[in-house]
Amino acid sequence: MLSPRHLRRVSAIALGAAALIPAQADARTVSIPFSAANFPATPSITNTYFPLVPGTTYTFKADTKDGCEVDLFVVTHDTRVIDGVTTEVIHDSIFDGDTCTTDPSALTEDTFDHFAQDNSGNVWYFGEDTFDCEGANSCVPGEGGWIAGVNGAVPGIAFLANPRSGDTYRQEFSPGVAEDQATVTATGVTAKLRRDDALQNSFSNCIVTKEFTVLEKGSIGSKTYCPGVGVVLDIDHHGPILRSELVSISNSANALKFRTLPKH
Repeated sequence: MLSPRHLRRVSAIALGAAALIPAQADARTVSIPFSAANFPATPSITNTYFPLVPGTTYTFKADTKDGCEVDLFVVTHDTRVIDGVTTEVIHDSIFDGDTCTTDPSALTEDTFDHFAQDNSGNVWYFGEDTFDCEGANSCVPGEGGWIAGVNGAVPGIAFLANPRSGDTYRQEFSPGVAEDQATVTATGVTAKLRRDDALQNSFSNCIVTKEFTVLEKGSIGSKTYCPGVGVVLDIDHHGPILRSELVSISNSANALKFRTLPKH
């Protein structure tokens, strides 16, 4: 799942930000057969490296050439049945401005992602509705949107239950629209954040993944997942490097969770 700004978010910078323990293993392809029967009736995403608890808001910030980008990743209380599975709805909003702001006028991307965890602990990705915006009142459908079960699209793996260094897996597949993959590049990592306002300076025993797509050559990113937290660092290496760091986690109810899809 490359970031939505490049069809969805390891570079050398990612590796430079972490102490890698142990050495990487040989690459291997992981393919898990999809069956709706392998999912609970009520979604519950408890994978320690990618927990998605409804009512939680993750805030990321990144310095840009024009100022600051803020990413609000909101785990809503909404669900949606896709391909026979009840999924959690994530509202992912990106704001760009001269300063770090979440003013509606600064909204540049608005995405609704759909995740569910199977009975073995693998977190699956069931698609996204994505919009490009010039402020909250001016949004149009963006590239890369897809929903499993529609036009040949099938669910992919967002994060494995038992990831090993070298594991490569398909995160999404909608022919010619979304074909992102990920490789676990390192485990047992100590991730160090650089921002003064980062949630904390370092996280232990983390996992780093490289993300890429055959549809856009050179579109490479990396994510660092840490136990009990989830993603703490997201690096987009497509064009100017964008380093997005976790600055806060809020478990309070958020007004955004009841927001509907932008009209277009």
